[in-house]
Amino acid sequence: MHTFEIYEEYYDWAPLEGDSEARVHLLTYGGEDPPNMYQPQEPLIAKSYIDDVRRTRREYKRLLWMELNKINGVPKPVTLYEEAGAYMFYLALPGMDAENFLQAQVPEFIVSTLKQIGRYLSYLHKQEIKECPFVYSEDDVHTDLVFSHGDFKLSNVIVNENYITGSVDMIGIGIRDRYFDLAAMTLDIERVLGGEYLEYFYEGYRIKDHVNQEKMDQFIQLVEA
Repeated sequence: MHTFEIYEEYYDWAPLEGDSEARVHLLTYGGEDPPNMYQPQEPLIAKSYIDDVRRTRREYKRLLWMELNKINGVPKPVTLYEEAGAYMFYLALPGMDAENFLQAQVPEFIVSTLKQIGRYLSYLHKQEIKECPFVYSEDDVHTDLVFSHGDFKLSNVIVNENYITGSVDMIGIGIRDRYFDLAAMTLDIERVLGGEYLEYFYEGYRIKDHVNQEKMDQFIQLVEA
């Protein structure tokens, strides 16, 4: 029995909704016997860009690179299956996406979670970029280069009760200006929660009192383009 048949046979597949262009399922082990070394007991995510095998490979390659470089708070890859199409499998981060989580919370929980999201992004941005092969900073506006998520919005941040477990949809990771991710999350917080909550995200990132508004506006235009 090959890898994909194992997942089909022993795991229950539940489709996950979202704005991703990929087909995504949550897999939970449903076999009668205890799983072996090829059958992780933890919940898994199966993800496939159905019409673009290269995109599935590309995201899996980035997960492997982050795993090899010991970057925490991101999905841990398990395997890539390729035949008619391709599926990547990774361990599911515990929790739910921050967009749905925050819309059901009282203001004090929103405030504390946004501060944590800011701290998490600051952690990502502090990762070593010297050996990072994924570069997206050819444009002259990218002057303060960091390790960037590339699609940093609430639906891609995972919250488990009251703490951040990580982020998903990592196909766009690479070297960019820090304001690319800051602008993306700024737009999303304004859309989902309202502009009055931005200061708490900035506080977590530690730029509350010194946001470069000219640069923020420039990158908001870039993100929206």
